Amino acid sequence: MDEILKVIEEASELGIEHVHYTGGEPLIRKDIIEILRETVNHDIDATLFTNATLINDEIARELSALEIFIYTSMDGPSKEVHELVRGPGTWDRFIEGFKKLLDGGLPIHVNISVNELNWRFIGETVRKAIELGAYSVSIIPAMPVSNALKYGVYVRPNHLAHALRDAGRVAEELGIVVGVWCVPFVGVVTGSPNLAYGNCRDWDVMDVTPSGNVVLCDVMGYVVGNVLELGIEECWRRLKNHPLIVKAEGPKKVPPCSSCILNEFCRGGCFARAWLVSGDTGAPDPLCPKVGKLR
Repeated sequence: MDEILKVIEEASELGIEHVHYTGGEPLIRKDIIEILRETVNHDIDATLFTNATLINDEIARELSALEIFIYTSMDGPSKEVHELVRGPGTWDRFIEGFKKLLDGGLPIHVNISVNELNWRFIGETVRKAIELGAYSVSIIPAMPVSNALKYGVYVRPNHLAHALRDAGRVAEELGIVVGVWCVPFVGVVTGSPNLAYGNCRDWDVMDVTPSGNVVLCDVMGYVVGNVLELGIEECWRRLKNHPLIVKAEGPKKVPPCSSCILNEFCRGGCFARAWLVSGDTGAPDPLCPKVGKLR
């Protein structure tokens, strides 16, 4: 806890405005409420990403007292689909935790990971999330890494395109806007005004692992420094000046990106996914339908 408090204090001194606690599952830590409280007490906005299965009345009350904005994952519109992804017994615990958070007056953002097991149900899942009381909803493609790579369930380009169009259609019906994470090429798939998307290369964000390592992206695991050893400021300098990040920054000058109308905005798509597949942060995003299928 002392090391975490040291990092929080440095973050406060540097004027960092927001810390997002995620995992794994952050509620496994017995001191997570204390960590959140220290963050808030240092005038830093704190948010929490949890699968909601460990939420009880006490945790919901403490999160509510701190006014923590909650992020959670929902992988299907039904028990059958959700548990196909998450495993047996996860749906009921998720619903129970979700309701306890709502009873505590907490706003909940639902993120839906699109994969080969649930891509047909994304529109239905968006609808279900809103019916349950979600404050907002986003979708994100499963990356070709870890278990998604091991079991081959990372989403393919044509299936992601289907999911995006489905989400846009349902969002329009409901009169909401659905966020799309890690897909800056949405515009080449659908022109839906009900899908909001951006490019992480414009964000002032630093990913820090539980051990204090700063990584280029949370799915890459490429370490550039450690906040406990070097401090936040030096790690930030190393991150922004790292050759792999510098290479990823500008618009792509290779086909098909070079002739794409979204090139200046998209800049080749997700550089982490490009690196995972080709080992090159300067390569075009393999998930974009203009680039081709994931290898």
